[in-house]
Amino acid sequence: MPFVSFLISFIISEKYSWILSFIAPFLSLLSAFGAVVVLIETWNEQPIAMHWNWFSVAGIQFTAGILIDNLSALMLMIVTLISFLVHVYSTGYMAGDSNIRTYFGMLGFFTFAMLGIVVAGNLLLIFIFWELVGFSSYMLIGHWQYKPEAADAAKRAFIFNRIGDTGFLISLMVLWTTCGTFDLNALASQPLSQTWSSVAALGIFCGVAGKSAQFPLFSWLPKAMEGPTPVSALIHAATMVAAGVFLLARVFFLLTPVVLDIIIIAGSITALAGALAALAQVDIKRILAFSTISQLGLMVMAIGAGSPSAAILHLFAHAFFKACLFLSAGAVIHTLHQAQHQSHMDFDVQDIRNLGGLRKKLPFTFFMFVISGAALAGLPLFTGFASKEAILDVIILWKGPVMTWRWLILVSAFGVTFLTAVYTFRMIWGIFYGKENATAGLTVSEAPPVMRAPMFLLAVACIWIGISINPLDYNGWIYNGLHPGKDFHFNFLAPLSAGWVALALWIAYWSKERSFSSSLLLNAFHTDRLINAIIERPAFQLAGISSRFDKKWIDGVLHTAAYLQLIVAHVTGWVDRGLVDGSVNAIAWMTKELGSFTRSFQGGKIQLYIFWTVFTIIIFIIWTLL
Repeated sequence: MPFVSFLISFIISEKYSWILSFIAPFLSLLSAFGAVVVLIETWNEQPIAMHWNWFSVAGIQFTAGILIDNLSALMLMIVTLISFLVHVYSTGYMAGDSNIRTYFGMLGFFTFAMLGIVVAGNLLLIFIFWELVGFSSYMLIGHWQYKPEAADAAKRAFIFNRIGDTGFLISLMVLWTTCGTFDLNALASQPLSQTWSSVAALGIFCGVAGKSAQFPLFSWLPKAMEGPTPVSALIHAATMVAAGVFLLARVFFLLTPVVLDIIIIAGSITALAGALAALAQVDIKRILAFSTISQLGLMVMAIGAGSPSAAILHLFAHAFFKACLFLSAGAVIHTLHQAQHQSHMDFDVQDIRNLGGLRKKLPFTFFMFVISGAALAGLPLFTGFASKEAILDVIILWKGPVMTWRWLILVSAFGVTFLTAVYTFRMIWGIFYGKENATAGLTVSEAPPVMRAPMFLLAVACIWIGISINPLDYNGWIYNGLHPGKDFHFNFLAPLSAGWVALALWIAYWSKERSFSSSLLLNAFHTDRLINAIIERPAFQLAGISSRFDKKWIDGVLHTAAYLQLIVAHVTGWVDRGLVDGSVNAIAWMTKELGSFTRSFQGGKIQLYIFWTVFTIIIFIIWTLL
């Protein structure tokens, strides 16, 4: 259905492009409905795997197929529901956009590509859809092409993803060479040496690091906020960045203990760096972007701790509360832009320092922000609390009783949950509480119903009941992984986590007027400089060396050979014209003249006969006398 939406968007004429505001959400709704049916019919049932011949190369047959199990069925539901709500929201947010056909078309194509990753039954097919997700995200982030920042952000996202995907491509080569197949079920059943399994898993994790913005390839994600806010919601909530976590869960059988340790360390660094950077941001969307980086780090930490179930549980919770936060932020930005237009004022509506006191002007949006923010901060009675508890539990089990470096990972996980509550509180306080700043003279009204309805549905999904009947227990219909026991969880971890979040909110309240801005945090520990030093600068230097070598030596040799060939051609042409043709032409001329001379003897004139006779006698007499 999303692919049909993509086709219709580019077939329909510009004159009737307004119809897409109805067609695209309707097709997305059909897709979501189908995904829900698949979830109901296949949940906890035998996985469905289908294969068919795809193509052959040198007698080697490649197959394609789909795999529907609990993981793919759950992801189908998440992706299609979030996509449908974003489509509906976009009809209000993007109303009047001059390029609405391309927007809805690429939104459908983006969803189609993500669904391809989810249902693909082999890694080669996953890789193809993986690349299509990268392309469509490039198009959506750079939708407003007239903005240089958007074009630069789109290019940066595309390049960073290509850097990570190099590792993914290498892992495909390794798996094909060692196993002779890309089929996931076949790979899971084949014995593979620890060394090659580690190499393949590390290659896949490189692709995940690019797509899911893990250290050190996460600096593209905050810059991707230059795209439309609904696009940010879709990318950050359930599609592009979630693809990496899904892929790690899908190929978990490849992850060796060494790779798992690397993954949890990278996830820990990412989660902590993202949370600290979010603490210093003043742009609403950049706060949420760094928050996404941090939460993705937590999911990757759960994978590294050996629990894909905890990672997927947090992915499920994060999809809804982060989508609600982005759409709520979009409602604030949208209404303030309209108010600015009416009052002819000009200020940055995304800078929370310009806002404040909006809870009275935007009560509905404030309520949505509070609910989804509470889920992000991990408050009890919300989904974020349950999924966060699952991750903390598995890390506590993973660290073991002996004091090792693993305890640092646990400390960083608790640090991330603390910082999450702090920056979430500061963001909501800066927007809705305190003194009104630049917005004091504006007449602000709520977003239209078509934008508020998706926000409300997403906020409802942030309530704990979506995960478990018991608000303090995450072991519900989704989670089926490691569990330390109810006594430990209810008697120790749950009260500790609730108190920990309460302490974070108390500190956030008392430090609400304090600025945490610093060059280090604002620029996410200058990871761009690190990437520039490690990847960009060497790449440009290598490109420069290659260019000079190409121009000086390769082009020089080619040009020299060309000049020599030209000289030889000129000499050959001169010899051909002057000697060969000259000799032939001289013989022909001589033959012609000799014939003319001989012919003159037989002209038929008596006077000539007498002349040549007398001339011959005279020559003979002279020769005799000499």
